[in-house]
Amino acid sequence: MKKSLIIFVVVCFLATGALVAQNYLTKPQPPLTLTTDDINAFLAELPDANLEGLRSDPKGKELFRQQIARSLAIAAEAEQRGLFQKPEIKSQLDIAYAQIVGELWKRRPEAQEKPITKEDIAAFYREKPTAFEDFLAQNPQYRQAPKMDELKEKYGEFQVARMRGEAAGINKTPTFQLQLRLVQAQIVGNDIITKLQEAANPTDEEIEAYYKAHPEEFEEYKASHILISTLQPPTGPDGKPTSKKPLTEEEAQAKAEKLIKELQAGADFAKLAEQHSDDPGSKKQGGDLGYFREGTMVQPFFEGVKALQVGAFSTTPVKTQYGYHIIKLLDKRTKTIDEPLKREITEKLRQRKVEAKLDELVTRYGIVVPADFTIPPAPTS
Repeated sequence: MKKSLIIFVVVCFLATGALVAQNYLTKPQPPLTLTTDDINAFLAELPDANLEGLRSDPKGKELFRQQIARSLAIAAEAEQRGLFQKPEIKSQLDIAYAQIVGELWKRRPEAQEKPITKEDIAAFYREKPTAFEDFLAQNPQYRQAPKMDELKEKYGEFQVARMRGEAAGINKTPTFQLQLRLVQAQIVGNDIITKLQEAANPTDEEIEAYYKAHPEEFEEYKASHILISTLQPPTGPDGKPTSKKPLTEEEAQAKAEKLIKELQAGADFAKLAEQHSDDPGSKKQGGDLGYFREGTMVQPFFEGVKALQVGAFSTTPVKTQYGYHIIKLLDKRTKTIDEPLKREITEKLRQRKVEAKLDELVTRYGIVVPADFTIPPAPTS
C-alpha cells in the first residue's frame, strides 16, 4: 500500500549528485498551491505510458489530483519532522535535484541544438577535479560499479546538464518545484506511511462492524462459462485447434447465440462447454470456474454473473476482451468471516485510516491541487 499512495514520481535511473543543492533542498519549502497551468505543464513532461491510465479511467483525473495532493502532504510532513536533515536523506535529495534539473534541460530545444560533448565534460572536471571523488565519498555504494569510467563520464554529463538547467532557470519553474516535492515524498514516503499505519490498526469490533455493514463485498459466486474466443482459434473437445485462425467478432457472436439456443432446447451446459469452450482452464471441468468474488473477473463478465439467478444461464452472449461468454450461475453465498478475510478487512480499514490522515495533512498544510487540468491527448500514429 505504501507505494500505491505516491504516483507519477520522477525515478532517478542514475545517481548524479549535486553538492551545491544541499541548502536549497533542505531548507523549508512553502506548501505548493498549484494552478491549472502548473498541472498541465507537469503532465506535458510525463511519458505517454504514464498518461494512458488517466485517459482510460473515468476516475483517473480525480485519483491523480488526490494522490498528488497526498504526496505533497507527505513531503510537508517529512519536512516538519526534520527528515530532510538526515545525512542519508540529504544525499538522496542531491541526487534527485541534479537528475530533475538535468532531465528537464535535456528536453528543451536549446539542449537539442547544443548537445553536451566530451569536451564539455572534460571542462567540467578541469574546473572541479575532485567532483567525482566527492560524489563517491558521499555515495560509497557506487564504488563497486563495474564500469567506473562510464559512470564518471555519465556523472559529468549530468552535472553539465544540471548547470545549464540552472543557468536557464529550470530550478525556479513550477514544474521543477512539483517534481522535486514528489521525489521528496517518494524518498521519505515509506517512513511517513509506516508511522501512520502504526496508529491505524482497526479493532476487532471495527472489523466485525465492517463485515456486517458491507455484505455485498463478501458475496461469492460459483459459475460456469463457455468462451467463444476472438483471440485464438476455436478448439475441439480435445483442446486442439479446429482451425488456423480465430473467429471474427461476428462469427464468435453467432456461434455463442447458436449454443444458447441449444441450451434453451435442453442441451447440457457442461457437455457444451467441454465440446466448444475456448477456455483451456475450465473446459475439461465443464466450464466450472469455482467460487469467486468481485474484482477477480473482468468487470463485464462479473456484471453478467450478477445479473443471473442461481441456476440460470445467459440468454445473450456477454462480450469481454476475450470474446463472447455464455455464463451459468451455479451458486451464490456470503463468505464466512475467517482469518484471511479478517486480514483483508484489516488492510482495507487501515488503508482508509491512512488515507484519511493524509487528507487531514493536505488540509493542515494548505495544499491545493486544481481539478480542471487537461490530460494531453494520445499521440497520433
